[in-house]
This record gives sequence, C-alpha cells and structure tokens, in this order.
Amino acid sequence: MLITDREQLKEYASGYRVWQGIPGIEVTKKGRIFCTFYSGETDEELGNYCVLVKSDDGGKFTEPIAAVYESGYRCFDPCIWIDPLDRLWLIWAVTPKRGCYGAICEDPNAEELVWGEEFFIGHDVMLNKPTVLSTGEWLFPLAVWNPLQTKFPPLYFSSDAEIGAFVYKTVDHGKSFENIGRIAVQDSQFDEHMVLEMEDGLLKMFIRTKYGIGVSCSYDRGYTWTEGENSGLENPNSRFFIRRLKSGRILLIKHLKGVGKKRTKLAALLSEDEGKTWKYQLLLDDRDNVSYPDAVEANDGYIYITYDRERGAGRRSMAEVYTCAREILYAKISEKDIIAGKLVDKKSKLRCCVSKLGKYAGDESNVFKTIEKMSDVELANVLMRKYPSELVDKVFEYYPLNCVNVQYLDNDKLDELIEQLESGTGNKLSILVEIISHIRAASCFIGESIPLVERVKEVVLANLHEDLSVAEIAKKVGISIYYMQHQFKRCTRLTITDYKNALKLSYAKNELVYSQKSITDIAYDCGFGSSSYFSEVFLKYEHISPTEYRNLLGTSKENDNDHQ
Repeated sequence: MLITDREQLKEYASGYRVWQGIPGIEVTKKGRIFCTFYSGETDEELGNYCVLVKSDDGGKFTEPIAAVYESGYRCFDPCIWIDPLDRLWLIWAVTPKRGCYGAICEDPNAEELVWGEEFFIGHDVMLNKPTVLSTGEWLFPLAVWNPLQTKFPPLYFSSDAEIGAFVYKTVDHGKSFENIGRIAVQDSQFDEHMVLEMEDGLLKMFIRTKYGIGVSCSYDRGYTWTEGENSGLENPNSRFFIRRLKSGRILLIKHLKGVGKKRTKLAALLSEDEGKTWKYQLLLDDRDNVSYPDAVEANDGYIYITYDRERGAGRRSMAEVYTCAREILYAKISEKDIIAGKLVDKKSKLRCCVSKLGKYAGDESNVFKTIEKMSDVELANVLMRKYPSELVDKVFEYYPLNCVNVQYLDNDKLDELIEQLESGTGNKLSILVEIISHIRAASCFIGESIPLVERVKEVVLANLHEDLSVAEIAKKVGISIYYMQHQFKRCTRLTITDYKNALKLSYAKNELVYSQKSITDIAYDCGFGSSSYFSEVFLKYEHISPTEYRNLLGTSKENDNDHQ
C-alpha cells in the first residue's frame, strides 16, 4: 500500500530505521532528485518497507515523502524511473504475493506529489530501470527467482513453473504489459538483469551471476534469447548498472577487477566500441561494503549515481548495528570526469549523503528482543503482527523438535489446537498462546535425534505399496501431523503426498518400460488403489498417460536393445 499521509510517514523516518539499502535514483528536468530504498525490521524479511525521499537542490534530502508497506508482507527492491512522458514511476516487489507493483506520479515537479492507483506489472521482482527501445517499446526486466540459488524460504518464490530473467513489454505507456521472453542463466542469482539495445538493433541482457556478469542476446526484440554465457565483465556476486548515454557511449557501473568477492572499489566505466573494451574509468568509492548502484543521466548531461554503504542489516544487536555506516550515497559526475579518471568538472562531486542513520529513536530494548526472553503472550502478539498467514510454521521454526523431545508432546492435543486456529473457531490469540506454551514445554527436553525428515522417508518407502495416509505416517513416526508436514515441506520443498507420488511413479515408470504387466496391475502394485486414480496422478505429474508413456519409452527401449 502506498502511503503519503504525513502523520503515517513519521513511522518510516530515519530515526526509526535500524538499517537501509538497495537504492534507486531519478532526476527531473528541473533538477529535483528522487531517491528510493528499503528498510524495516532488522534484516531482509517480512515487515520490510520502501521509502521515497527527495532533494530540490542536491543538498539535504527530506524524510520520506512516500512509503510502501503492507502488514504481514515484505515490500522491497524499489525502483524509480522517469519515463519518456516525464512521469515518475515508483515500482516495488511484494512477497508472499509474489508480484511487482507500481504507481505513477504525472507531475514529479509539483509541490505536492499526486499518485495514481497502484497497478500490477508482473511476477515477481523488478529492481532495475526499464529500457526504451529505439522503436518505441518499453521493456521491463522482471525476475522469478530460483529458490535453490537464494537464501530465502519457499514463501518468497513464485508458484509459476518457469524461473529466470523475464522481459515484459508495454506499447501503451504502461496501461498493459505483455510477458514476451525469458532466459534462465546458469549460476544466476537474483538475476537483477538489465537490457541494452546495441547500435545494430541487437538486444543484450546482462544478468547478475555467482561468477560476475552473464549475458544473453535477442535477435527478435526480446522474444527469444540465446543461452547465457559469461560476459567477461568481472564483478562480485552483486548488482551492477549498464546504460547507453546520450553521447552514444555505454556506461557501466560495477566493482573494479581484482576485488574478488568483496563489494569494494565501486567505479564508473565508459565504452566507445559497443562494450568491446572499457577504456575509461573513474573510481567512485574505494571503501568496503559499497554496493548496489543505480544511475540516471539528467537533462543537463550529468550522471547521478546512488549506492549503499554498510547497510546494517542482519546484525544481532544494536551495538553491532551502530558499527555500520548505514548510508545511502550518491555521486554527480560527467563523462569528462570518467574519461579523465578524476573529477575535472567543477560541479561534479562524490560521496554525497542521501541518508545516514544515527541513534535509534525507538525503544532499543525491543528491537532485538530474543524469542527466548519473550513470554508466550508476547511471542504470540509478535507472530500475529509479523506473520499472520504463517503462525504455526513460525512457531515450529523457532522451536524445532527432535525424536527425543517429541515424545513429551500431546500430539492429539496439538493437532486439535492447530485445527481450531486454522478454522477460526475460538479466540485466535488464546489458541496461539496455548500452542506456543505446549511446544515450548516439549522443546526443553534435549537429546540425540534422528532427523525427522529421514524417518518420514523411511516410513514412506517401507510402506510404499500400502498407500498410507499422512495421518497414518504421523502415527508411525509418533509425531504431530502438522509438525511433520511443516518440517518435511521446509526441508524438501515437497509435500509428503508429492514425495509419495514421486516414489510410486518412479517405480511405475520402470514397470511400464520393462514389464508386460497391465496398467491395472501396475496401479495396484504401486499402491494407487485403482487404475483410474493411477492414470490421473500420472497425467498430472508427467503430462502424458501411462499408456502413452509405455508406447513411447517402451518402444524406445526396444530400439535401443536392437542396436546393442
């Protein structure tokens, strides 16, 4: 939700931010500078929010003039962009909604900014500015993250089957968007891609990877992309910026060669030969933990570059937070400066402050209050405020059980309480407090444990042909149904039913290819109960019927044997 009320915005002021980072920058034709970044809570987590600040003279920046926050969600990775119609776009990502949203201000030079209705752009995250092609289309770079390549839990990821770096196109100035193409690059991480139009019309997509910067090409204006490869541009696993300037040169902002994995020595580079070589460079900031550049070429030709320094996220105490600079900075430079390798323009400047956090104005004792020190009621209130849609999952996450302490649980009672909570019967807070108390009491008993997930796998495998229900599996393991399902899904990203079906289908496919058994016999042998249910499950997971699978793979196997 976009917030512009002045009283509400006080909650997002610098004095109440523990950390901040991941900025974006824009400049109007009249010279007003906008900067956006995000903060909230103590790390990159649910409860994050985005803020927008401005400066009319390039000096002091305001406190937030707008913010984006939704209770129980994470609002993050904001982007600002002034389009060819001189409208200011504020774009942000929201999870677990797994969507990218935007709002447009028609007159960014107005005394009071007026924003249009929020609208959906696409799935999931867009961090970098759109690209306006010479033919008039606007291309928006959105990414659907691969959960195997990030640190975030499953709730952060799209339910869409495809992951990768996507391109959305609009030809009606943002009234509608079309998802036209994608590329999944090996070793990409968060993608954070940007599209660059070359002089010959070729489109190049540059993508963040674990080894540096990857690149993919499109010869049909963004619909199909070549297999990603290493661009040869060295960079830590971090965001970069690339853009064509009005002069025709290409601007690249990244960390200099030789820094390895460290986010240090952030620099601006220029190419005069379509990116073949980078002859000119200007060091913007040689300190450690400077990262995530965004830039814009202003109407007067100056290049404004923003980045963060020592964000302060993920620390364990305010004492640790205070050791970090927690700065949002910007530089104002010209192409002459980059060519000279030093500031030669009188109006150019480096390391200008957009926002620097000082002493926290709230109650410091509550910021990092550990779960262990909270009462059952305090913890329940925190969970209901921060994680309203995943209350039980969070309790299980905070208090993992093992094969020793699980015996102290009254599993039937726990399952009954969880059913009450999820069905909405009774006082939600009281039920949650009772669940927390129940699990906390059992978690006090520590002992040697056999991993729960492995135990569930053993039971499923040993009883594969009997088609045990989830409740029967829980009974054999001796644990709460809900806790078992939570832990299994968290560790494997599969439901127990999906895991059972995967094992059954593996056995069934082997029988279809190598045996002469009927479909009905194979169905019963694999514990499906009926051939019709077997066919239904097989079609759901394999997108082909058992008979078609046998005809296709069985024939292929016979052909293989004929050639041996």
